[in-house]
Amino acid sequence: MPPSIVLTPDAPAYPAVLRALATPERAPPTLYLRGALPSLPGVAVVGRRAASADARAFTRALVRDLVSAGFAIWSGGAFGIDAAAHEATLEAGGLTVVVTGAGLDCPYPLEHVPLFDRVLAAGGALLSRLPDASPPRPQHFLARNHVLAALTLATVVVEAGFKSGARSAAAAARKLGRPLGVVPHPPWSEAGAGCAEELAMGARAVTCAADVLGAVGHGPSPRRKRTETEPRPPVRDLPLPFGGTFGPLEKAVLGVLGDTPTHLDVICDTVGAPLPAVAGALLTLTLQAVVVEGPAGSYRRGKR
Repeated sequence: MPPSIVLTPDAPAYPAVLRALATPERAPPTLYLRGALPSLPGVAVVGRRAASADARAFTRALVRDLVSAGFAIWSGGAFGIDAAAHEATLEAGGLTVVVTGAGLDCPYPLEHVPLFDRVLAAGGALLSRLPDASPPRPQHFLARNHVLAALTLATVVVEAGFKSGARSAAAAARKLGRPLGVVPHPPWSEAGAGCAEELAMGARAVTCAADVLGAVGHGPSPRRKRTETEPRPPVRDLPLPFGGTFGPLEKAVLGVLGDTPTHLDVICDTVGAPLPAVAGALLTLTLQAVVVEGPAGSYRRGKR
């Protein structure tokens, strides 16, 4: 593979925002680039490496909506939330940037080399503060988070424990005065304890793409509304537990749900019922343990 493009602060292609953040004490870093940095506005999406299945599913849904709204997605290339963000962007036909904490000849983690190749093939980029042969070091990942927050319009933390490395990206965004969004988690969730702390420190709650778009001044959610004349997708005819005692709306809601969390807005749109009615049906199904509430207003079928 050819060596990276070296972007020094005096290079015409150097990101102007990093140059503007320079201080007498801290010069802007030299960057090492493979691929092309997107001209689209970017959102950083980060979180735990040991991410829960619900958090990864939420990340994919959020990223798909952000891509459809015209954003590039930036993340750190790690396991968990980072990988889900990059993969969802590629699946949606969008552009994504991996900002890594190692030199680009030392990809980390090695298991993600195929993912990084797909990022480049799709027109995205790999970016580092370090020369190509630099191995990964803990301090390098903290430094890369400053670049990740600086080069994007907003940072979203999907899931983070109290001591999660994703919180360093949140701290960088806060220090830079950039919008910081955090997905709320139940107070008993250790996996989301860092998110609760960030919310207490003033971060915005993110439950869907509309919250991110509002934070950066880009208007309402990109979720498409179905017209009255447009045919609705068929509701799956799934067997019901407990003798089939649910009403028509409960059956319709249950038919929409699968193993992957689906947001309440999507359920309402699919079954064609108002939110209060759907919320009531979901409550009935949840009390019967047929449906499980997931993160940030999403629901999935329970395990039977």
